[in-house]
Amino acid sequence: MDINIAHGLSALWNCLIIALAASSISMSITQADLFEPMRNWIEKKNSTLGHLFKCFYCFSHWVVFAGMVIYHPLIINSNYIIADWLVSAFLTLTLTTFINGLMFKVFQSAISTHVLKARARNELSGDAH
Repeated sequence: MDINIAHGLSALWNCLIIALAASSISMSITQADLFEPMRNWIEKKNSTLGHLFKCFYCFSHWVVFAGMVIYHPLIINSNYIIADWLVSAFLTLTLTTFINGLMFKVFQSAISTHVLKARARNELSGDAH
């Protein structure tokens, strides 16, 4: 396999791993009950920063940029390092956004199922009395 192709596949794999991690981290921090006290505290200190910690799309940008700085995958190599980095970063952000959308749909479906089950339990327990 050509070394450039192998490098490109390795960089693409790294971008995908960063995207998966960024999606999970951003969704957890911005949506999970566990982090709600932290989000509320941050929002009281700074409303703009508070918004960042409540928006998984916004937060994922910063997580991706951190991942890009740490792992620096470059999908293309044009000898313009800033352009190469930006292309790789925004490819990773696009993957992250797609994964976040899938995760959000799964969470929405799970919540809807939970609500329907709770309503059914309430209706059944109401009929028993």
